[in-house]
Amino acid sequence: MPLTSSDCRFFVAIPPAQRIDWGQQMNKLVKAGGYLITLIFPINPPRDDGPPYFVRLEHYIEVLGPDWERVIEKVPEESLPYHAGFEYLVVWKKL
Repeated sequence: MPLTSSDCRFFVAIPPAQRIDWGQQMNKLVKAGGYLITLIFPINPPRDDGPPYFVRLEHYIEVLGPDWERVIEKVPEESLPYHAGFEYLVVWKKL
């Protein structure tokens, strides 16, 4: 299945109303046993405008659905100075 431009956009650039489409596409692209690596930024402060749009871990959980396990969750040890403390690395495994 070929990738589309929307498959390659950062989650923070996708309007919240369109994120369900992203989640459905990730479910199609990643086979069982495969991994999806996400860097969640910005996680603070909440805002209604964008891009970038407001993102929290729960937003990924909502659109990916129940067939994913979080295998790594951590604050990156190294970040750009203006990202430090505002990003969160999550590696998901497709069940």
